[in-house]
Formats: sequence, C-alpha cells, structure tokens
Amino acid sequence: MSKLSDVSLRKGDAATASQALAAFSLAESGSGILTFDSRDINGDKAVFTNVILSIPRDAGSSDPLYTEEEIAELFSYMDYDGDGIADDGSEMTLEEYSASMNATEPAGPPPVVKAAKLEFDGLGMINGAANFSLMRLSDISVTPVEGSEDQSRGTVGTIELINPSPETAAWVASLFGQGEPADLPEGAALSFDRWAIKDVDLDIVDASGTGGFELASFYIDGLKEEKAGKLGLSKLNFQFSEETSGDVNITLDGFGLAGLDYGLIAAAANSSADPAAMTEAMQADPGNPGFDAALMKGLKADIVGASIDMASFNSYVGRDGQGRATKITTDPFTLTVAARDNPDGEQFAGALATLGYETLTLSGAGEQLYDPDADVVTLPKGKNYWQLNDGFKLDVSAKYEGSKALAAASSAAQLEANPDAMMEAMMSKLAFHQFEISFADKGFFNRALNAYAAQSGEDPANLRAQISGVMAMAPMMAGSTGIDVAVVTELATAISSFVQDPKTLTISMAPQTPVTAQTFVDAASNPSDPAKKLDKAKLGFSAGNK
Repeated sequence: MSKLSDVSLRKGDAATASQALAAFSLAESGSGILTFDSRDINGDKAVFTNVILSIPRDAGSSDPLYTEEEIAELFSYMDYDGDGIADDGSEMTLEEYSASMNATEPAGPPPVVKAAKLEFDGLGMINGAANFSLMRLSDISVTPVEGSEDQSRGTVGTIELINPSPETAAWVASLFGQGEPADLPEGAALSFDRWAIKDVDLDIVDASGTGGFELASFYIDGLKEEKAGKLGLSKLNFQFSEETSGDVNITLDGFGLAGLDYGLIAAAANSSADPAAMTEAMQADPGNPGFDAALMKGLKADIVGASIDMASFNSYVGRDGQGRATKITTDPFTLTVAARDNPDGEQFAGALATLGYETLTLSGAGEQLYDPDADVVTLPKGKNYWQLNDGFKLDVSAKYEGSKALAAASSAAQLEANPDAMMEAMMSKLAFHQFEISFADKGFFNRALNAYAAQSGEDPANLRAQISGVMAMAPMMAGSTGIDVAVVTELATAISSFVQDPKTLTISMAPQTPVTAQTFVDAASNPSDPAKKLDKAKLGFSAGNK
C-alpha cells in the first residue's frame, strides 16, 4: 500500500483538559486501572510516565459458554430414554450437565503491563463530551507473574489513536475505568482518523505450547461512516510449536486493503442476527467485495505437512459515478505448495508422488464485470482461470443476471417468511446469457486415474471403461429431466471421449435468448411437454473434447 498521509490533530480545549482527564479516570494515579509516577499537563496536552495497567483478574466476558437451548439440545443426545438422566455412563442430570459445560477455570494472575509514557494531545470537553486528538502509549512491556501458567512476555513500541469520535473516545474511557468496559461502538459511531500499533515482539509460553509473534506495524486509517481509507500490516512473523499438533511458521512481508467497507463486513458478521441489513447492502451494490484494492506480498507458511509460498496477490475494484462496483480484477498470481521435512510432510510428499509431483505450482487470475442497472455479471473468456503447472488449466466464462434476486433470497428472515415465493422469485430472475467451462488437460487426469487405480487395486483401462459405460447410459435418463436426449448424448460423448483420450473438454451454453433457472425447473416438472423441452437450439449447447 502507499505511504500513509499526514494527519492533522484537532484542537482541544485547555480550559476543560483536566475535566476530560477525569472522565478518563486519570485525575489521580489509581483512579481507574492506570497508575503512574508523574503527570504533566500543559494546556490541552498531558504526559504520564511509568504507567502500569492493572488488568482485572476476572477480565473478559461473563457470558456462559453455551445457552440453555444449546445445553438442552446437547443433553438430549445422551438422555436416550428421556428421564432427565444421561444414559452415556455419566448419570448426570441436565442441571449437572449444564454446570459442567459452562464451568470455567479460575483465571490466573494477569500479566503486568507497563508503559514508559502515555501522551494526550487535543484534550477537552468537546461538544459536551470528553475527547482528545491523540493518545499514544510508548515503550510497552508485558511481563508474566511468577508462578502463572501463562509465562508469555513481550514488548510493543507504540499504540496510538488519532481524532476519535466522541463515542470511540467514551469507549476508551470505559477501558481505563474500574467498571465493566463498554461495548465497542457500532456503525458510524465507530470513527477515527488512525489507529496504529508498531514494533510488536512477543514470546508465547503457555499450557498449549511455545512460540513467538513479531509485527512491524498494523494500522487502520480514516475510518469514517463505516468505511476505512486504508488497512494494513507489515513484517509479520509468527511461530508456534505444540507437542500434539506440531509447529506452525508464518511470515508475511505486507498486507493492505484500500477503501475497506467496514459496514458491509459488519453486516456480514451480524447477518444471523440481522439478515435484512446484509440483504439491503448486497442488493444496493451486488458487485461490491467490501474493498477497493487488496494487496499481499511475501507470504510463506509452514502448516502441518505443507509449505506454502505466494510472492504477491493483487486485486482491485472499478466503480461507476455512483460508487457502485462495476469491475473486479485479480492480477495473475502464483501459489506454490511443497512437502515439509517432517512426518506429516512425508505423508504429503507420498500423496504428491502418486500424482507424479514433487511440488504443486498453482496460478490463476480473475476479472468480473457488473452492470448495476441491467443487473448483469460477465466473466470474460480467458480472464478467469486456475492452472496447475504440468497438470491442467481450467477456464470459466459466463454472463448471467439476477444478482439482486440472489441477494434477496439469501436473507434467512425473508426465506422463513415465505420460502416458496422467495425461491420462485429468484429462479425466475436468475437468467443465463452464456456459460462455458473448459478443462485443458496436460497429464493430470491420467495421473489421477492411475493413482486411484493403484490405491483401489483396479486396472486403469477397466476404470475408463466403467466411466464410459455410465456415460453411455446417461441419455436413457434424460427423459425425466426435460432436457432433449441430443443434449445429454453430446455431453456424455464428450466426457467419455475425454476419459479415453484427455485433451480439452469444453462445455458451453449460449442461448439466443437468456434462459432462466425456472426454465429448467419447469422442464423437469413436465418432461413430456414439448413446449418446455430444452433442446440444443434453445440452450445453445455444445460439448466436445478436442
């Protein structure tokens, strides 16, 4: 991502700076969870030194792990005869089972968190609410308490928040107070010019394993009206080793998002509780992926038995004058997967060897066009593909309409209200203008078939004959689908030919007039009606292996 621009700090109010500090539980050392050695107030600025954060021992959610309904459902599987006593040998009652499921271990002593300095700028009661333009914690250390099971420790260079909204500032104040912290603001109330953390270096030592976490920087820039100008991180390095599941190593040079649509992401996260919000967002802008640009560089990951390497990934969005997404482009990228030098890696290497590979090199690209007025999506030919080196290339192209109807049908609330009507509306509006899938084989099919034959103890020639036999029977089953036997015969012949001699299997549909999904349903519901029969001309169908 590009370099972050300078941010101007808002002016505070020196006359009410002390009042604002009191709202942040900083009038005196220990007023809240913070204690400090010294405090220096100069106008609308304040500096605190040798700050200690006294994290409450029982910090965290007090909500039960499982609801009463979830407990009852789980218990019902063990209470076979319905007498309220578990029949799995535990002989627990529902009440005892509920207590055991929601039991939590007593929290151990929290670590000691210190900061050499806490700075504020732009302090004051702004429009009647305590606020600031800058809050920065510097030289932070995390030290475990002796005897604690969690012996993780580390340092953080700085954490800063710039120009927060009154609601965001109030949330920060709740974190510093002695009471229960407030919930994070939602919607447009969550707003600031920048939140950033730099130079994180942690050593992880707990009951589950040991490891380390390093991060040069992470930031969210310009979060306004549920949209963030930029989000990014740089120089991530994570290692963790667990005795039972092995080790994980992940490094990432950088990751960034521009134009992050926080509102869309929040709606997706809360879709189960408020499905209408997600539906409304998707219908308003169906082509919106939730960002303007996404960039990743230098990903390397060792997970279980595989090593993954992706040098770069770049995707970006074009928009019309109304801000609606009209084009999504993903530049060509390459992903390499290889076996690690460990027991799991040996198993993975064996699986690759059966297919004739030492490593897998996958590449791909994508381009999607969207006409928001006509509600038509186009995947241009030759620009949407997946390819395995020395294996195959899968190309997909399409043109269809009905994205808004799909968005409406995705709402669980609307489906529950009238599922038949919603599905009928979707099926009648989802229409195919064109579709083509092409699988160009470069040795992958024969390798996969031979590998399966070797594992199952069958002759590859017999497997080919079996598949061809099934394809030969396909036309006899066409009568119940409402699809003309010539279409099914051509498709079966193409697949059978590919099985015997893999070349490029291409299946396409290009009707003279768009065909709706409902057309297929109507044909299958009355296959003897010639008016509803789907023939080659009506579908614009073709299939072949060339």
